Amino acid sequence: MRKQYRTVAAASALLITAGVLMGAVSAATKGDLNNDGKLSRDDALSLRSFLTGVTNDLKEDMDVNGDRKIDAKDLSALKYSILNPQQQDPGQNPSGPQDTPSGIKDYGTPMNENATMVSDFRKGAGDFFASEGWTNGKPFDCWWYKQNAQIVNSALELKIDQKWTNDRNNDWDPQYSGGEFRTNNFYHYGYYECSMQAIKNDGVVSSFFTYTGPSDVINGQENPWDEVDIEILGKDTTKVQLNYYRNGVGKHEYMYDLGFDASEGYHTYGFDWQSDHITWYVDGKEAYTMRGDCPKTASKIMMNAWPGRTVDDWLKPYNGNKPLTAHYQWVTYDQNGKSGSSQQNPGQQQNPWENPGQQQNPWENPGQQQNPWENPGQQEQPGQQSSGGMNANATMVSDFRTGNAGDFFASDGWTNGKPFDCWWYKQNAQINNGLLELKIDQKWSNDRNNDWDPQYSGGEFRTNNFYHYGYYETSMKAIKNDGVVSSFFTYTGPSDNNPWDEIDVEILGKDTTKVQLNYYKDGQGGHEYMYNLGFDASQDFHRYGFDWQPDHITWYVDGKEAYTMRGNMPNTPGKIMMNAWPGRTVDDWLKAYNGNKPLTAYYQWVTYNKQ
Repeated sequence: MRKQYRTVAAASALLITAGVLMGAVSAATKGDLNNDGKLSRDDALSLRSFLTGVTNDLKEDMDVNGDRKIDAKDLSALKYSILNPQQQDPGQNPSGPQDTPSGIKDYGTPMNENATMVSDFRKGAGDFFASEGWTNGKPFDCWWYKQNAQIVNSALELKIDQKWTNDRNNDWDPQYSGGEFRTNNFYHYGYYECSMQAIKNDGVVSSFFTYTGPSDVINGQENPWDEVDIEILGKDTTKVQLNYYRNGVGKHEYMYDLGFDASEGYHTYGFDWQSDHITWYVDGKEAYTMRGDCPKTASKIMMNAWPGRTVDDWLKPYNGNKPLTAHYQWVTYDQNGKSGSSQQNPGQQQNPWENPGQQQNPWENPGQQQNPWENPGQQEQPGQQSSGGMNANATMVSDFRTGNAGDFFASDGWTNGKPFDCWWYKQNAQINNGLLELKIDQKWSNDRNNDWDPQYSGGEFRTNNFYHYGYYETSMKAIKNDGVVSSFFTYTGPSDNNPWDEIDVEILGKDTTKVQLNYYKDGQGGHEYMYNLGFDASQDFHRYGFDWQPDHITWYVDGKEAYTMRGNMPNTPGKIMMNAWPGRTVDDWLKAYNGNKPLTAYYQWVTYNKQ
């Protein structure tokens, strides 16, 4: 792989790593499943295993939220407890989440009273007014009415309800009413935050965002469509969808796992909008960063609650329940940004690797967002061995268990350069005892490039032949160690007198419960997506595959569909490759490599089936 510098936004992970978990709590605490006196990642993995085991036995210590059921809500409550050590679970903080006049628990961070703009709905509307008398058209199945956006009991209530008039557009007849609040003024770079309780109901959205577009005419010129979004989909209020648009171009959606149910109380949601990046926050903690061609146009701040139509695959069908209410306590904007100094021209080079998964459009594949818990009964048992399952009738079969390399040979005598801190040696890629072993070890020679001196050795296997559209699969056991990568991918590039096209399956040794998926077309990447496996990839063999087609790539784990990307896909036949390597200069992506050696990734077989 010829990769550049890249990082993964660690805050988007479902669980934080063991090294930063909080201290001990009482062993009697619900969720301390292994009774080791602390809530940790191990407890969450145990609960996940229980959920995916399709068992109905009620174990009281697993019923984390006390509703006499064991389901994904318990996992969310446990993750919230892990991420928030000051609270054992939502609503159980001895000092207590604060009650509000509307009777809704407040788990969020305090409002910044010194922000540039403060609209405290507990006191009035501030800089906001209600949208009245129009519809946005598809897919908004509602007309905006002022009566659906009212301050009641010291909170802004945005309601989805019946339609109050016969208003309609010529090409769109909304069936319901919705509520929307927007500012009078326009705001630019800085930190935006609100306190919100979302609606839980299939088919609806509760939101907080900035927006401007052609309807805003400034000095006789229509504004471009620029937007920064926080959207909670009522079908699953344990997640929030993050997104932005620049000149009407979106497709940057990312689903972030909250660790709590956003419909059960107030939480704070914010974003720091700067010229070269946007960083989102939840309850004051950094959640995710996107870098690229970010919005540039000053915008109004808005919130709305609405039901969708024609987008059942994204929101699920709306069932007509009404009234439904999203609550907001306040909104603030600080021109100094989250860190205290807004950088309008930071002059920093874009890092295309910082944000996996920015290409995904939830209008195409909403069910494939990062949520291994949505249908727990349909998952395989975590840790189930998948050493079998090889398609012996595939177009190309290389079965290393026979002691033969098949169509593969070992890379020998070169380095890829940064960030690969290794030289490839044939002795690091050997078939032993029916397994291909790719090793990270000491450097075996004094080989070096003029501008790069690798400190270690790595192992790489590649095919003699080139392969095109079809299904690729391997059986693999990855390395668990900070700073290293175990991979399976296709690649071609200038060394083959071709453009750089590539499709990746990469397991980062720092967290082998996830796999990073990616592709390149003509050298353009930035499509990384972290998929939660539901098992530890270093503990046993599992199958990893991808179906490469002209208009999409679908990845599979143990034969189950994991994720699909659509767009400008690779179209040049490539070689099939696997490698194991340590990184240097990419500590924020892989964590620092500690020099442990030898480290070995194991492979049983590789197949390709033309289809």
